[in-house]
Amino acid sequence: MMQFLENIRLIQGGMGVYVSNWRLAQAVAAARPGQAAGTVSGTALDVVYVRLLQLGDPGGHARRALRAFDAAFGAGIGQKICDRYFIDGGKAPEARFARAPMQLVHTLPGWSALPTPAGDRAPAPLSLDDDVIELLIATGFAEVWLAKDGHAGTVFINFLNKIELPLIYVMYGAMLAGVDGVIVGAGNPDGLPAICSRLAAHAAVTRTLPVLYQEAGEEFALAFDPQQIAGGAFARQPLKRPAFLAIVSLDGLVQALAASASEAPDGFIIEHHTAGGHNANPVGPMHKDEQGQPIYGDQDTPDLAAIREVGRPFWLAGGYGSRSKLAEARAAGAAGVQIGSVFALAEESGMQPEYRSAILQQLRSGADDGSLVRTTLFSPTGFAFKVVQLKGTLADQAVYEQRRRVCDIGLLQQIGVSTAGDDGTRTIFQRCAAAPVEGYVNKRGLRRNTEDRRCLCNGLLACVGLGQVGERHGERHEEPAIVTLGNHLDGIRRLSRQGQSHYWARDVVADMLGE
Repeated sequence: MMQFLENIRLIQGGMGVYVSNWRLAQAVAAARPGQAAGTVSGTALDVVYVRLLQLGDPGGHARRALRAFDAAFGAGIGQKICDRYFIDGGKAPEARFARAPMQLVHTLPGWSALPTPAGDRAPAPLSLDDDVIELLIATGFAEVWLAKDGHAGTVFINFLNKIELPLIYVMYGAMLAGVDGVIVGAGNPDGLPAICSRLAAHAAVTRTLPVLYQEAGEEFALAFDPQQIAGGAFARQPLKRPAFLAIVSLDGLVQALAASASEAPDGFIIEHHTAGGHNANPVGPMHKDEQGQPIYGDQDTPDLAAIREVGRPFWLAGGYGSRSKLAEARAAGAAGVQIGSVFALAEESGMQPEYRSAILQQLRSGADDGSLVRTTLFSPTGFAFKVVQLKGTLADQAVYEQRRRVCDIGLLQQIGVSTAGDDGTRTIFQRCAAAPVEGYVNKRGLRRNTEDRRCLCNGLLACVGLGQVGERHGERHEEPAIVTLGNHLDGIRRLSRQGQSHYWARDVVADMLGE
């Protein structure tokens, strides 16, 4: 067990796409080394860095980190990425971002065709294109390297298990940069701690992928051998194995993961359904209130006594953004707490200032948490998702209805296989419930599953100022943002008192842990 975890009282949440960026994680980690852990979001880093480079790389940080990547391993991948995407002085405001390569899975020879399965056989190996893998590894390294630069504090990286394809590659890149911990939520991460251990030894790994409509007994797995990337350049230096923390909502999954047949997590973050972003859905049949929000009950509350008996460190999340709640968590046996929403509005956060200001203004005007943040079923994943009610964003029904459906990033796409053709051959496809409806239906999807589903990929990138631009009716048009926070915002109110227009990450750490 990793003893340093026992001293971590405060974990900064790994929020959204680039909301928990390297600046925020660095500030938290440096504010109280050994007691506070900064966390970078591992979601969509490939797209983030491709777009930052096209904006001219403000401050030069992306190029600085990619140069450090090349200097450490001599592979030249960072320079190749810069040559491909960097625009000196930045693209024109009305120009569209060139796309990062989409994460499209294929069989190892590079095809999408599959034979009809014949009896028991090994899992079918799948892969991504080499340039996609290199970009994922490089940007995972870059974000963690920047977060760890200049201090001796603790830095974690956060992933969504539902975003299966990039996870092992970005995790490996983060490990190459010396990340201290890996956090995985939004699904059961069983098997990932063992993969983390194998990657620390630069060993080949496979990760079983959920594939829709696969035949009985058929399995698919994403294969990755670090020795085969960049001529084995990454495998020449030893790696430390980071701590692995699983985000769970109930004690049953804690117990199951602790008894894993492969390898147990080093600790757990117990997330209440009032936390921001994605949440576990209520146990049992879905019931909704008059506003269409999922209704949670007593069975959605974890048994902390059962979690304590597991004997591994845990942190409580969702409504724990105060010193008194930290004390309550410690009294319940937790090592500490994870908090996100209050950090999301700190100055170092990647959230655009206009959204931070609008939220603070509503809170100062007396808005209550329930009216400002709603629990929706907007996410293509099917998980509940918290959305801040801001005009002009995707929370606005009129904005949603006016937006043309497009799936040009595809992080939340599901993988499936088609029905067999006359020759018995099937093909792999990827689909998203927020994509154009007919395309989704043509890939064996049900039309009703597209209703009210909203594009989180484009919306969350717009939230941090990296939204795609285009032209509509002869005028410049930007993708509408989507903004997420948790349901308990008292910490934000406390730090943003009347007459104080902003606060910093160090203020949050001091408020939680004392001066």
